[in-house]
Amino acid sequence: MRTVQRNKRRVAYAFYEGATEVLDNGEHTGEYRITYTAPVEALMNVSGGRGYADVALFGLNSSYSRTAVTEDLKTDFNTETVFWIDKDPATEPHDYRVVAVARTINQVVIALAEVHSSGEDVIPSG
Repeated sequence: MRTVQRNKRRVAYAFYEGATEVLDNGEHTGEYRITYTAPVEALMNVSGGRGYADVALFGLNSSYSRTAVTEDLKTDFNTETVFWIDKDPATEPHDYRVVAVARTINQVVIALAEVHSSGEDVIPSG
């Protein structure tokens, strides 16, 4: 079923660009800072929470808390994409990450897991 215009809400998303090494006084630390594209705003249907129908869509072992549905079939959402659902992308870090993407001929359903980001995504060493 197509998304209903009146049920859409404004969200923002950004795509993974890469990881740059964190240096401490020119020395390698083994940590990498993740960088993302500038946030893009869009209108999508966003679920209030996880339900049984959503679980069946992505499998029983998926761990996610919300879904977003869009008719934009051209955007290449993947598991490295981050979302701002309840936060302002201009002033706050992202609050969701993509766990899974299901594509149909009419829509894209995106499973989202809530994250508690400090504003910097760093891949720790070791």
